[in-house]
Amino acid sequence: MLISLDEVHKHTEMEVGLKAWNLSKVKATGARVPFTVIIPSDVISQLMSESGIRHDVFKLSRAILDSESPERAFELEREIRSKINSLSIPEDLLDGIMDSIAGNVEKMIVARPSPYASELVDGDLKGRMGVWYDEPTKKGIVRSIQRVLGGSFSMRAIARMMDLGVYPEDLDLAVMIQRVIFPRSSGIAICCPARRRNEVLIESTWGAMNGVPKDRFRIGMDLMEIVESELSEKKVKLVPSPQGVREVEVPHHLWMEPSVKGNEIEGIVRTSSDLSLILGTPTLVEWIIQEGTDSLFVIQAHKEPERPPIKPLERKVMGWLEERKETKELREEKVKRELREVEIAKPVKGVALPSMALAASKIYVRSTVELPEGLVDGRIVELTELGEQGHGERLVFLRDPTKIGDLGEVKVVVEADSSKEAKEKLFSIAASSPNSEFLIYLGKAELVLASGELSDIYDGAVLPVDLEGFDAALSMASRFNHLMVDLKEEVPPVDLIRGALSAGVEGFLLGTESMEGQMVAIHRAEMRYLLEKLRSLERLLSDLGELGI
Repeated sequence: MLISLDEVHKHTEMEVGLKAWNLSKVKATGARVPFTVIIPSDVISQLMSESGIRHDVFKLSRAILDSESPERAFELEREIRSKINSLSIPEDLLDGIMDSIAGNVEKMIVARPSPYASELVDGDLKGRMGVWYDEPTKKGIVRSIQRVLGGSFSMRAIARMMDLGVYPEDLDLAVMIQRVIFPRSSGIAICCPARRRNEVLIESTWGAMNGVPKDRFRIGMDLMEIVESELSEKKVKLVPSPQGVREVEVPHHLWMEPSVKGNEIEGIVRTSSDLSLILGTPTLVEWIIQEGTDSLFVIQAHKEPERPPIKPLERKVMGWLEERKETKELREEKVKRELREVEIAKPVKGVALPSMALAASKIYVRSTVELPEGLVDGRIVELTELGEQGHGERLVFLRDPTKIGDLGEVKVVVEADSSKEAKEKLFSIAASSPNSEFLIYLGKAELVLASGELSDIYDGAVLPVDLEGFDAALSMASRFNHLMVDLKEEVPPVDLIRGALSAGVEGFLLGTESMEGQMVAIHRAEMRYLLEKLRSLERLLSDLGELGI
């Protein structure tokens, strides 16, 4: 089921994808590459077909092709993302990956898409298909596969494929799971002797290279000398984390220092030259110099094509995305304006607040903005933000309980893959944080089924709205004394929220982008639920009156 880089030559490009195919050639030269295991395209195709995602990709590609209006396309993209985010990964596949990475990956994995189609060359979809960093756990692997698939079948990636003559629903897509090499420096090297007078061009920076200032060097291959150099001021660098790359400050004395040394440049040039003989020219090599060891790793390499320009379908989608971005910015400005009005109106008796302020349920938001007191009950924050000042409660998600001290009076949502793990995590942190309230995140069917025993030790639970079989899960989870629903970025039907309120749900976790729509839906559901209760009470009083009571 899984393929190692050493075994790639026994398979077809279709099975392993272009990135894995080229990386196996890199390894064959003796160059260092990260530990890599490949989930072949037939396994990914089966997952997509059985879940209906492949057919949804077909519908989205035709909507992009035929429609002049983006609404249907955005709706289909949301449906695909929702299905992918709840995609079930077979347990035997996860066991195989865990067995493969044991002893080969210490801290973090990165998942990369490796597409193949006869009309594509490696690099055609660069910038359209994203990667995902996560922890080397089953949950991290599942999350990584889901995020990579989501990024590979975004509207822009689909439009690009169709512009290049590829049917997106027929794309053969493998997924590479790699050990993360923590970068001291990283960059690219382009070798094209015929075009650049026997020179190699190198771009480099501190940390990971992605939209930050870069140093540039032109290196003569004959004498291995720097022909020209240009240093940039590099005040920040990007480093991998389980939440994606994050920005950290660079020490002042390194701002204008070259991010690669002379002997490292020579190693990059030699590697680039060797690979150009195998892959052809111009050859593009992505490299990393490992933090602490100064070892050079090649992340990927390929013959750089004459990259096709942006064509009509992708240009159309880019226009849709730009319009949506502008609409989102206007909506965010409207929300901020309403929040300011709420803050001003609060002390004034009799002033009607906007609909966002009328939800009676407990509300926690994933917002970086400090919201006016009284509008919501609290914010969902990272562990590092717990010490910050501000009104309202703090709710924090906890994946790794090791080395966690007293968190204080905070709600802690514990994430686990099994009931056994959920119990172990709780016991490891409850003693050191006696004032915290612990809730279990019911993101797995096994945890929902264990609601009876978990409700005896946890203060409450959080149930994700996109969990398969949500209504049945809601019924079982009602055993908890406190139950909340995580709406993520979805604006579910009002009847779904009303049903949750009927089952005893006392609060909701809201997203950032969809907060306004979610608040309106919750308010409408509460009003509907209240009216039902009033009608029931009215009927009861009427019956009692007829009985003369």
